[in-house]
Amino acid sequence: MTNMADVVIVGAGSTGAATAWQLMAMGAGRVELVEERSAAAGTTGRSCAIVRMHYTHELLTRMALHSRRVFETFDQQTGAPVTFRRIGWLSLAREDDVEPLTANVQMHQAVGVDAKLLTADDAAELVPGMHVENVGLAAWEPDSGYVDPSSSTAGFVAAAERLGARYRPGVRVDRLTPDGADHWSLQTSDGPITAGAIVVAAGFRTVELIRPLGVELPVTPIRHTVAVVRRSTKFGPEHPIISDRVVGSYYRPDVDGQTLVGATAPYEGYPDPDIEQDRAPHDDDLIRLAERFADRFPSERNPNIQRGYTSTYDCSPDLQPLLGPINATNVHVAVGFTGHGFKIAPAIGQMLAEKVLTGSSTLVDIDLFRPSRFDEGAEFVAPFAYSVPTLG
Repeated sequence: MTNMADVVIVGAGSTGAATAWQLMAMGAGRVELVEERSAAAGTTGRSCAIVRMHYTHELLTRMALHSRRVFETFDQQTGAPVTFRRIGWLSLAREDDVEPLTANVQMHQAVGVDAKLLTADDAAELVPGMHVENVGLAAWEPDSGYVDPSSSTAGFVAAAERLGARYRPGVRVDRLTPDGADHWSLQTSDGPITAGAIVVAAGFRTVELIRPLGVELPVTPIRHTVAVVRRSTKFGPEHPIISDRVVGSYYRPDVDGQTLVGATAPYEGYPDPDIEQDRAPHDDDLIRLAERFADRFPSERNPNIQRGYTSTYDCSPDLQPLLGPINATNVHVAVGFTGHGFKIAPAIGQMLAEKVLTGSSTLVDIDLFRPSRFDEGAEFVAPFAYSVPTLG
């Protein structure tokens, strides 16, 4: 027996789950959320789930600001008891990035973000014990923070279900084929589904599902490492989230006096299409990341590495997502988030839902993220780019 749906979403990561919730809130009708494993089982569940608004593009800052407002009122909006940890976000810039940092913070302020510039000494006062001699300038966002990625994604799923969506974990989608006028058929491990519209938000697997439709999405899966270090008793109070653009790492505090340390450069890793594999990190990668943390905080000269893990980023050529329909069909994609998809997932969910239902979006113009932009020479170019490309 063939299931019928108005919209099917493939992939229950943060983007797919947020899109299902928004579709139901907008009255999309019969919505099915299909996931091969379980919600947040892929890259979402391994995200450091940092929620900040610092971008080099105004529209991304607007999306991040909207998303942060959703995360900080998550329980009110979705009914799920998810806590937003507002601990602030600090960006450290090199001397040659002082000019673009200044311009970008001015843009953030104009958009409505509570952001300000700090001297290196100001940053050291904000975070005691931090080495700042190689810092040219810093930016501070007191309203930023992080949430738990798995529970927030589960919250989006539960909110969509309460509004009538059907969540189907453990169902693999094998193929998408046209099914008459304005309809598509999804061949799945649990039988076929006929849908009026499809949103494929399955990470790098999106590329494989779309390829038979004659479209090659320019996305590369890069495996990244996160090191978990325990801060010493000499460290002092918990630090805010720090994006250390000087050495190319970020530091996010975690439970029990631990800090998550990762790389800010999206291509600092290695290509790995086997995205479902739970690969152990290389010792050299863990040591390199822990040493960056120790260089920034002299009290941590002998970093206590507790553990580490890896996950993959689906990287696009301009580091920004591919959103919207393929070849003027009602098959939409959401892929190429390059490691920063979680923090803008609420905005993406709204934009995709609006695009599916009305053909346009209101928050920002989703068509700027169209998958065809690379063939058209319309890639994103930052007005004030940093010396080393990072995740925003």
